[in-house]
Amino acid sequence: MKMFLSRLAVKRPITIVMITLAIIILGYVSLAKLPIDLLPNIEIPISAVSIYYPGVGPQEIENLITIPLEGAISTVSNVKKVRSVSSEGRALVITEFKFGTDMDMALLEIREKVDLIKRYLPTDISNPVFLKLDPNSIPIVEISVSGSADLFELQDFANTTLKPQLERLGGVAAVDVSGGLKKEIEIILDTGKMQQYGLTLDGVAGLIAAENLNLPGGTVLKGDQQLTIRTVGEFESIDQIKNLRVMLKSGRAILLSDIAEIKITHNQERGINRVNGARCINVGVRKQSGTNTVAVAREVLAAIETIGVKYQHYQIVPIINQADYIQNSINQLVENAIIGSILAIAVLFLFFKNIRTTLIIAVAIPISIIGTFVLLYFYGINLNLMTLGGLALAVGMLVDNAIVVLENIFRIREEGKNSSKAAVYGAGEVAMAVTASTLTTVAVFLPIVFIDGITSEIFRELALTVTLSLFASLVTSLTLIPMMASKL
Repeated sequence: MKMFLSRLAVKRPITIVMITLAIIILGYVSLAKLPIDLLPNIEIPISAVSIYYPGVGPQEIENLITIPLEGAISTVSNVKKVRSVSSEGRALVITEFKFGTDMDMALLEIREKVDLIKRYLPTDISNPVFLKLDPNSIPIVEISVSGSADLFELQDFANTTLKPQLERLGGVAAVDVSGGLKKEIEIILDTGKMQQYGLTLDGVAGLIAAENLNLPGGTVLKGDQQLTIRTVGEFESIDQIKNLRVMLKSGRAILLSDIAEIKITHNQERGINRVNGARCINVGVRKQSGTNTVAVAREVLAAIETIGVKYQHYQIVPIINQADYIQNSINQLVENAIIGSILAIAVLFLFFKNIRTTLIIAVAIPISIIGTFVLLYFYGINLNLMTLGGLALAVGMLVDNAIVVLENIFRIREEGKNSSKAAVYGAGEVAMAVTASTLTTVAVFLPIVFIDGITSEIFRELALTVTLSLFASLVTSLTLIPMMASKL
């Protein structure tokens, strides 16, 4: 039984060659389809719920919002820890779940629990914001938009032109625009004049709100058509606000501009973006989960170049590109793996002093690696620093099985048996030994896959890559190595 694979390989060399070629083709196809990213898909089981209640102190926030939220969220399944932060105008509840929890389902359950208690919360709070901690959600490309135009125009261009075109690209999840200014109407009331006319702040604010409304007006029938009527009442210019009539108790009317200074300004700036010393708009592009970071970034850069040619009066410049860092890191790992393979082959040649023997080992290394790519693709593992680090780590171990099998084959060959029998018996004798040796190495790495915690999230794919590559080398050493030894 233990000689079955080696006997089959020696008797059916063409079959082994065809299977090897099929693995090589599948490996290259799998490599082309493997997503490329910096790190593995790490899902940290932490979520947060944020509710804003402007103008309310921390103690009131805790009593009115935080405590009911904590009580509702703590009933969600698989919750490990709930902690909260109550600050002025904001309640933040952070939930930590057990590792292995499906965070999409957990967030859905949190939404349901919050909706159940929403009627018991103050009516004028903001809508709850649900967040999931995701290290892969950071922008893969950061773009600066600058030019001779002011920030209002740059913000408008980024929101209406650049953002929609980037969001249409394949693999792009969201595009965030920040750093610009939004126009606002500022009304500064003169309290002295208001007291003189007998007006109050709430009364004037209510009048402005009531005059700035668009309301549905019902429907009317026109022949066989049913038309929807809308009452348009929003302000369209600053002059309309200045000419708003304010009724006094005496029955006389004055204009809002008589008791207030009305001007166009911008919202309060909470951050400033600059590129080469000039103010700019920042555009961050985030990718969809599981997509190829490098491929998506290239599409984004190509789209930026096309848009830049069309709108030459704007300077659209990528300032941060994760794809460059990922590509450089992966290139270094690949280079180190290739250098390690060459050095391993050189050391083998020094010991064997036989070019044919060295050639057999040299063929086994890349075939084992290519076969690993096939297994990675079907396991749904992407290429990242961990998986490529696992391959680089496994390169030195890939030749172990092949060396043991080949050395035993040549030992039996020197005893006088022909090459075919030596290949069959040589591989068969050490089959259990190399299998046991492989399993002992696998026993070191494989348990990482089954443990819980952040360690498993980070090193799981490295352990799987080493394990799969070792199994690929074991199969290669028991099939391809005997077949080539019988011929060479």
